[in-house]
This record gives sequence, C-alpha cells and structure tokens, in this order.
Amino acid sequence: MNAVFRVIHRRHYRPVGTGLPIIRHVIHVYRWDRNGATRVDGPPAVPDAPEEWVWVDVVGEDPDTVRRLGEVFALDAAALEESFVETNLPLVEEHLDDIFVVLHGFSTAGQRLSTPEIDVFIGTRFLITVRDGPRGAIEAVKERMAEEGGLPVSSPASLLGFMALVAGRRYAPLIGELERQADALEEMAINGDPQTVVEVHALRRDVIYLRRALAPQFEVYQDLSESTHPAMDDEARQMLARVALLHQRSLAALEAGRALLNSVVETYRGAVADQTNEIVRVLTVFSAILLPLTLIAGLWGMNFAEIPGEELEWGFWGIVGLMATLVIGIWIYFSRRGFIGAPRLRELPRSLGLGLYNIGTAPIRVVTGGIRSLGRSDSDD
Repeated sequence: MNAVFRVIHRRHYRPVGTGLPIIRHVIHVYRWDRNGATRVDGPPAVPDAPEEWVWVDVVGEDPDTVRRLGEVFALDAAALEESFVETNLPLVEEHLDDIFVVLHGFSTAGQRLSTPEIDVFIGTRFLITVRDGPRGAIEAVKERMAEEGGLPVSSPASLLGFMALVAGRRYAPLIGELERQADALEEMAINGDPQTVVEVHALRRDVIYLRRALAPQFEVYQDLSESTHPAMDDEARQMLARVALLHQRSLAALEAGRALLNSVVETYRGAVADQTNEIVRVLTVFSAILLPLTLIAGLWGMNFAEIPGEELEWGFWGIVGLMATLVIGIWIYFSRRGFIGAPRLRELPRSLGLGLYNIGTAPIRVVTGGIRSLGRSDSDD
C-alpha cells in the first residue's frame, strides 16, 4: 500500500474545463489524539487507538486515489462512484458506517463567480475531503491548526462543522460586495446609463448562480444538524446548526439583492422613458413653433405675379414682425400650459430669443448626447 501511495503522490492533475494551471496530486494526512492534531507523512490509514482519528485531504480528484481510500476506510461503494460524477447540487447520503456529503464553495478567480465542488466522507474515526484545487476555507483551517492552541474540535464531524463555519462566514463579504454593486447600479439607472442593463444582467446571473448552490446546501447542513448517525455528535450538530443559520441569512440577503436588481431595472426603464418623453416634448414644441413660420414663409415665397404686400416698403419687416409675434404668442401659450418654463418679467429682455435658441438646439444636444453615450459604451466594452 505504501508503494501505491508514493506513485499517486507523483501524479499531476488539471481540473477539467476550469482553465486552472496543472497542480500536483497530493494527499495531506492529519492525526488527532488527546494532544491535538499532528501531520502524518505516511500513507492514510485508520488509527490503531480507539480515541484517535484522522483527516485525509485529497487535492485532485483522481479515481484511483479515491478507490484506494475506499478500500482503506471501507467506504460505501455507491458513494465512491457517485463522487466521480460532477453533480450540480449539494447532497447528503447516510450509509451504515459513513456519511457522504457533496458541498460547494465559491471562487472569484478570473473575475467570474464559480461554486467548485468538495466531496466529503465522514466516519466515526475519519474525515476525507476530496477537492480539485485550493479552497479558502480548508486552507484557513490548516493555518489555524498550525497556530498555538490548534482547533476546538474533538471528532471528524465537528471538524467538518468548523470548516463549514469558516466557509459560511466568507459568504458575508461576497454578498456585501454584491449589494454595493447593486447600489452603484441604481445610480447608473437614475442617470439612464445604457450600460446599466448589461451590468444588472451580469450581477443577476451571479446572484442566481450563488443562490442555486446555497439553497440546497442549507438543507444539507440542516439535515446534518438533525442527524442521529453514529458519526455525528452533539458538538458537530450544534456547529452545523449555526452553519445552517448562516446560510439561511445569506439566502435572505440574496433574495433581497435580487429584488433590488429588479427595482434597478425598473428605475432604468423609468429614466429612459422620462428621457424619451423629454425628447418628444422638445421636438413637439420645436415643431409647433416652426410650423406657422414655415407656412408664412411658404405662402409669401410662392412664384406668383401678384403677392399681397410685395410692393410695400415695410412688407418684409411686417412679415418678420408677424413671425416674431407668433413665436412669442406660442411661447407664452406653451409656458402657461407648463410645456416650457416661463421666465420672470424682469428677465424677459435678457431671455428673448434664448428660449427659441434652446428649443432649436435641443435636438442637436440630444443627438450629441446619444453619440457620446454610445462612445462610452464602446470604450467600456
């Protein structure tokens, strides 16, 4: 058996479809006794003393290694074969001598959220964890083991509970970051930024992806906290109950975050609708003012032999005065209806012609703003 495990230690493993670099296939063994945990350099085996137990941490899901561990620790054959399958959801299966658990952590490597799988076998005198790469919670537990005082655990199941507590507390900063990004998206939505929809859909995907793993995992921890299997003790059940409570709170926060993202989308749609209404209002006022001026210019610009007022010296200025009177009249009408802001009387001399200028240049400003926003979107992409 020693020769077999020495060969396995020299293997290399790359997680399929993850894009991660090649990592060395390793097995870490820790033995617990009355004095605490110690690192074991030899092959994994069931301890001889009844009060001792081991934790076997396998980095790299190699079927030969897991089958060999199954022979050493008498694991359930069906659970072994199921551990080779990439399952999408956490689960727990209780067997006569052990418990098989599938859990999910989370990783933000490559700027994408993922929930890698961890297979766990729990017995009365052993804990076996099988993973395809580094996991923050497990590495944090190993660092705690190296500290003075070690870990406050007394059984394999309580060790799993401690790992689950460490992992569950790491969800809070992640959910807090999701909420912070949702708040930032709300500001973008109020401003009608077209990038809002893309960001909301990306964040909503992460929320749904994380919730899809946490919801069944909450049920797994709840079932373990109520289990009467010989491998479970009171200390482990209490820890796992706390973990289930942490997951329940995380799920409630994710549900609130999803509702916030939905409100962000509605806010964005409302802001875009307001912008559209503003554009339509500006163009309507612009068209209403230009329509009578265009009609008058068209009537007096026709090529007939006799046009009324053509021979009058003041004819041209009379037509200009008529146009100016119509512009002021229409402007006052729209101001009283609330379509455009009405200036104060003392500001009227300074504002004459300014309103028409603003109305006339509004379509240009709208088009220019649209081009700028498209430019920002392209640069962000």
